[in-house]
Amino acid sequence: MPRKSSIHAVESPRSRTHERPLRSPRLAGASTAPRGDMRQNIKRVAIRLLTTHGFNGMSYGDIAQELGITTTNIHYHFGNKLALVDEVVADYVADVEARHQSIWLDPDRTLANKLRMLVEYNWERYQQFNSGRRGSNPWSLIGRLRLEDRMLSESARASLGRFTTTIHQLIRTAVDDAWKRGELREDAPRQDLAFLILNIVNSSSVFTHGDGGFDRLELFFDAFSRVMLSAYAAAPERVARAEGAPRARARARAS
Repeated sequence: MPRKSSIHAVESPRSRTHERPLRSPRLAGASTAPRGDMRQNIKRVAIRLLTTHGFNGMSYGDIAQELGITTTNIHYHFGNKLALVDEVVADYVADVEARHQSIWLDPDRTLANKLRMLVEYNWERYQQFNSGRRGSNPWSLIGRLRLEDRMLSESARASLGRFTTTIHQLIRTAVDDAWKRGELREDAPRQDLAFLILNIVNSSSVFTHGDGGFDRLELFFDAFSRVMLSAYAAAPERVARAEGAPRARARARAS
């Protein structure tokens, strides 16, 4: 799949060597927010601090300082740190799984287009923690906490494990659907392709470390599409029929 320029960003003038994680603005009057809003505010800040600094680098004191509350307030809502992290991880995993489901199970897109959609979704997440395309700040809570899984509770580790299982099932479904629609050859190793895509997904945050930034991750996705998917692409006439099927379904729904 030729590399598209569908993702644009302005290069940050900030030196990459001294790049610092982006910070969300402090919430005015956060200490007087309703209970439900306060819980969400605490979790929002916790997600960013956990992603940026890891489990050991995130403290109740940091959260309290940013929100203008006391650590007692955080204990009131969540109890200890492990309990807060359990809820944050469960919610984060559920949100990411929902986006993956909307990508991989989309009946109106080819497998190659789904990979492009995944790149664009990763770009959304990457931008929350990096300015421009060359930043190397961590941007995936799942990827970050996998490095510290020994510090997590059984519940949090189970959430991370379920994520891999769920994503693998979604990707296998997407590959099988592409095969059924005629995008892939009859002898395409569908399970192998799904396994390779799964490992790209699980390693996405790693590809942006160092000097490569987001460009390196995007190049890797594009290389996979060109080499692996092209190697097992069906005959051009079958691919054309497969790509035209979504448009036919859309016309049928509109009529």
